[in-house]
Amino acid sequence: MAITIQSNGVALPSPTEIETGDEIIWSANTGRSTTGLMVGDVVAEKKTLTIRWGVLTAAEYDGLRSALGTGFRPFTLAVDGSAVTITAYRSALTGTLLGTFGGVTYVRDAAVTIVQQ
Repeated sequence: MAITIQSNGVALPSPTEIETGDEIIWSANTGRSTTGLMVGDVVAEKKTLTIRWGVLTAAEYDGLRSALGTGFRPFTLAVDGSAVTITAYRSALTGTLLGTFGGVTYVRDAAVTIVQQ
């Protein structure tokens, strides 16, 4: 299975895991009525992607941070040639610094969540 992810047209490193979700957005007046019944209207369904990487070099991690950017931007997920593009923003990019070995610094368990606008 071939999976690619782009942020604003820039290819991201191949992830080790992608978790997808569909969030249902309810109207502002959603809540419980005086009889205890839930009332409200679904106004949209939005995608979320949680992307995780295994071990990256510090240079790859910095490149990833740069490619993810800030603010709203197009993110494209392609699986076996079938692509979906959403306008989205990202959460904080997290990772664990492993240390420097042979002059190269490594980061593991990098992760970010992409949330559709």
